[in-house]
Amino acid sequence: MNQVNPVNRIIVMAQDRVGVIADISRVLADEEINVETINAEVMGEDVTVILTADRYDRALYVLNKAGFKAVSDDALVLRLPDEPGALATVAGSLKDAGVNIESLHILSRQAGHAMIALKTDNQSEAISAIGRENIF
Repeated sequence: MNQVNPVNRIIVMAQDRVGVIADISRVLADEEINVETINAEVMGEDVTVILTADRYDRALYVLNKAGFKAVSDDALVLRLPDEPGALATVAGSLKDAGVNIESLHILSRQAGHAMIALKTDNQSEAISAIGRENIF
């Protein structure tokens, strides 16, 4: 049986302003922390930045020390075919199992596959519903 290792994501909540991504990335760069993935979404006057980094614990610490509201969560990473209906199949399986999707982010798309970070309200039920063969 495959072991499932969730990815540790850092979620930064900040006021939307010019330069917020520059400031976040500078704090990490100054500590020689490499950003592996990043996704930002503006909602009203706020921005939510979700990222992964090579030195997760240190990144979380320095972002908070710099005054950002940074928290962590564990997301499953799925490897799906990059084709119409692949995401609908996964979402339908979760729906049928009564599992709510809390967040979903496409991390990369290449070589005919998409890597997706998925956070649900019940990760163990999500694994059962999706099937371990789709989890990276």
